[in-house]
Amino acid sequence: MDNLEKQRVNQPLETEIDLMELIGKVLSQWKFVLKVTFCFMVLGLVMAITTIKEYTALVVVAPETSKSSKMGGLGSLASMAGFDVGALGGEEAIYPMLYPEIVQSLPFLSSLFDVNVKSLDGAIDTTYFHYVSKLKKQNWVGYVKNVPSKVLKGVKSLFSSDEKKIVSAEFNPYNLTETQMSMVQGLSDRISIIVDKKTDVITVTFTEQDPLIAAIMVDTIMCRLQNQITAYRTKKVVDDCAHIKKLYLQSKDEYEKSQETYASYVDRNRNVTQERFLIEKERLEADKNLKNTLYTQWAQQLMLSQARVQEYTPVFVALKPVAIPALPSSMSRSMVLLLYTFIGGVLAVAYVLFKDYAVEILKQLFHKE
Repeated sequence: MDNLEKQRVNQPLETEIDLMELIGKVLSQWKFVLKVTFCFMVLGLVMAITTIKEYTALVVVAPETSKSSKMGGLGSLASMAGFDVGALGGEEAIYPMLYPEIVQSLPFLSSLFDVNVKSLDGAIDTTYFHYVSKLKKQNWVGYVKNVPSKVLKGVKSLFSSDEKKIVSAEFNPYNLTETQMSMVQGLSDRISIIVDKKTDVITVTFTEQDPLIAAIMVDTIMCRLQNQITAYRTKKVVDDCAHIKKLYLQSKDEYEKSQETYASYVDRNRNVTQERFLIEKERLEADKNLKNTLYTQWAQQLMLSQARVQEYTPVFVALKPVAIPALPSSMSRSMVLLLYTFIGGVLAVAYVLFKDYAVEILKQLFHKE
C-alpha cells in the first residue's frame, strides 16, 4: 500500500517536471523561435498584401421531381431515411443527384466561355473567355507555379519542329488545346453544386474576383441547367405536340379547301334542280363535314398535347435567388497574417522540441543499414 501511494504522489510531480523541462527547452531557444515566427509573419504579410479578393455568388433552387405517388407514406419514410425514391422508381432518367455531373461535363463547361460578363465598376464588358485569358488578375504565386511548366515548354520547343500550330479561340469540347483544357479545369474548380439527398434542394455557387461576374455566371449556370433538364423531360411530348400540330394544320387546310369547293359548286348551280346536282352537292357537303370533324378532333388533340407539354415542364422554385455578393469569400488579410504567424510559431516550437528525437531516430536507421 505504501508503494502504491508513493507512485500516485510521484506521477503528478514527474508530469510537472516534464512540462517544466519542455518549457525550459523552448525558452532556451527563444531567439530561434522569434526569428522563425518573424520570418513567417513577413511571409504572411506579403501573402496578405498580394492576395486577390474573391467573391462567391450563390443561388438555391428546389426543382419539381416526378416521384412515384404510389409509394405513399413509404416514400416519405424513405426520404427521411435519405433514400431518393424518385431515383429508384421514378420516371426520370436524370434526377437531381445527377445534376452535378451535368454541370461538370466538358460540353457544359465549354459552353460557359461564351457568356457575356460585366464587372461591377463597368470597366469590363466582354466574354468570360476573354476575361479569363486576358483581363483577369493573376497572383504572383500563380506565376511562380507556372515557371517550371513554361521552362519545360521552352525546352521542348527547341527540339520540336518549327511548324506553327494554329490555336483556335473557339471551344470544341472534342478537340481542346492544352491551354483550353487548363482553363476548363480552372472553371470547374470555381463551380460548386450541392444536392440535398432528402429534399432535392440544389445549391449552386460560383467564385470569381469580381462580384458581378460571379453573380452573372452562377445565374447563367442555373438557367442553362434548367433549360437542359426541361428539354430532356419534355422532349417526347414536344415531339408529339409538333407532330399533332402538323396534322392539325393539314386538316385545317383540307377543311378550308372543302369549304371553298362546296361553296363554289353551290354558287355555280344555285338554280339547278337536277338530281345529279343534288347528289354531287350531298357528296361535297358530306366531305366538308367529315373534314370539319377531323379538323375539330385534331384541334382538341393539339390543345391536349400543349397542356401535356406544360404538365411535363419542370418548375424550379428559387429559394434564394442570385444576388451580387457584398463581402469577399476569401480569407481577410488580417486572418492570413495571423495564420502564417501562428504556423511559424508552431513549426519553430516543434523543431526545438523534437529535433533531438528526430536526429536519434535517423542515426538508428542509418546504423541499422
